[in-house]
Amino acid sequence: MDALRLLMLKALDEIAHRVWRAVNNLPEEFDRGKTLYMGADGSPTSAIDKTAEDAILNAVDDLDLKVNILSEEAGYIDRGYSETLVVDPVDGTHNATLGLPFYTVSLAVGKNSLQGITQAVVKNLVTGDVYTAEKGEGSRLNNKPIHVKEFNTTFPSLLCYVGHHVPQDTFDKVVKCAPIRSLGCASVEMCMVANGYFDAHYYNTNQYSKNIRVVDIAASALILREAGGEIVDLNDKILDMPFDLDMRSGFIAYNDEKVKEILL
Repeated sequence: MDALRLLMLKALDEIAHRVWRAVNNLPEEFDRGKTLYMGADGSPTSAIDKTAEDAILNAVDDLDLKVNILSEEAGYIDRGYSETLVVDPVDGTHNATLGLPFYTVSLAVGKNSLQGITQAVVKNLVTGDVYTAEKGEGSRLNNKPIHVKEFNTTFPSLLCYVGHHVPQDTFDKVVKCAPIRSLGCASVEMCMVANGYFDAHYYNTNQYSKNIRVVDIAASALILREAGGEIVDLNDKILDMPFDLDMRSGFIAYNDEKVKEILL
């Protein structure tokens, strides 16, 4: 692994740890779900989102990282560099406000688009588990190599977005799989495919604005790909989203072409 890239991965790990510390040091009376303002992506920024993003921005300054920043809350911050840190300060904010243990900080560095991501870190802000990936070097969970599992043709296991904007044909597709779970945190769900817990994560909505953004999956997409999986859009094209908060997409993240064919 290139020494400079290793240093960047260590920096991402340090930033993730600072977010974990900031979130877990919040007092019990802190209203995590309080809406403070509308974020750059057009969705509400909650108090816990702001806490996490502040920790990230301060860490970037402290570590003197030579990156621009694209964040769900602050938007694009052009700092004059060639690479961009793509951030979701808290993926699974609703889970965090409910006390469900499925929410993360998602951090990725690269150029221009999803395919340009070279380093990634996803840290579970409850358990402390850390998924990491370096392009061309594989993926790890808590520093141990991980890989997608062999496809179960009899009972494929599926993670699936379930919400107010799920089209009927989603249910027609997912009944072909068992078991089916929905965790409400795309980064965790994709990492679980990467780690061999599930065969696929299927994300489809009938409203464009409710689809996934690049900040949600920039890190977990690299982790999945380096673990031997792949992610495509719902037209079966390799997913490559630009660093643009206005762009949205449905997707299938999977371990084997066969499960993709079932869902398409």
